Amino acid sequence: MQGNIIQQVFQQHFAAIAEDAELPVSAFRAGLAISRCRTGAYGQHIERCRDGCTVRTRYHSCHHRSCPQCNAVPRANWLAQQQARLLDGEHYHIIFTIPAVFRHYWQVHPEDVTTDLFWAAKEALFRLCADQKYLGGTPGILAAFHSWSRRLVVHPHVHCLVSAEGISESGAWVKAKRDCFLPAKLLMATFRSLLLRRWRRRLKANNWSQALGTPEKIRSELQRQAKRPWHVQVQPRYRHGKGVATYLARYMRGGPCHAKQLRWSNGQVVFQPKHAEREAAVRMFRAEVFVREYLLHVPRMRQRTVRSYGIYANRGTVVAARNASRPVVPTKAKAITNTFAAVITSCPHCGQPLLSPWQSSPWAQGPP
Repeated sequence: MQGNIIQQVFQQHFAAIAEDAELPVSAFRAGLAISRCRTGAYGQHIERCRDGCTVRTRYHSCHHRSCPQCNAVPRANWLAQQQARLLDGEHYHIIFTIPAVFRHYWQVHPEDVTTDLFWAAKEALFRLCADQKYLGGTPGILAAFHSWSRRLVVHPHVHCLVSAEGISESGAWVKAKRDCFLPAKLLMATFRSLLLRRWRRRLKANNWSQALGTPEKIRSELQRQAKRPWHVQVQPRYRHGKGVATYLARYMRGGPCHAKQLRWSNGQVVFQPKHAEREAAVRMFRAEVFVREYLLHVPRMRQRTVRSYGIYANRGTVVAARNASRPVVPTKAKAITNTFAAVITSCPHCGQPLLSPWQSSPWAQGPP
């Protein structure tokens, strides 16, 4: 048996689930890729050290974004790209969530609800930031969608990394006027109003599935939730946005959980959430149920789970010019941990790195 616990569970139980006609194409491809990753199904190559004392076979990865085994390098590349495009200044981390009664909406219409969440969060931030009382300009927004909670429960929400400065209509750079940036209650009410208005339009256009209930039931639920408080969290100000970007990178690829959080025995998968303080936080699944829960959070084909708005929506010329205009502040050199560094294998005998044919020969082609 190869791979980590997640792959082992998929190798034994995904075949039975793959026969389900209701399984989305994206979930089927993800399950197939996870089961076959680094097993030889995608090819292989030989690694050897320069002295030839170690020769071994290296199986190719699937490179699927939901595979937990082969996403260290893509995560590192994504994080480096995002950190390079951020403003060198203060940021806020804002989280937009929806009530529990609407989680079923996402399960039935994942693409539409995800798009609506992105739109409502972006519009709420832009409308309030345009007010002179708060910012008076257009900020930079890096938004990421997550569909699960720490306990692996369906929990659609959007994380937004928002710059504490932006560009006004006149082209001048402006900074946030308040330490708390935006009033949480006003931001919540704006987000709630925008999202419910968009969903009412979908209901009027008959775009909701009958699985959600009758139009009268949906309309009644929308009216009821319009009067209740939603959860929109505005975190304290960060000196820079790199820490939040690192947090988001952990969930961009590799699936909703990690193999270190799981134990598997007697057909039961035990999931231990991070920072679990209570025994009730531990969840137990039958192996097939765990596979279905895992595939539930696989993004649909061509679905974007990360989006950029405002001054982060361009190619970075505005941000680069702003960062270059800042005075250089001398800082003490310190080691920076690479959270998603790729593992470099070396020969156990001579210590030299193990090279592939395309690494040792300048004219050889790269890996498939």
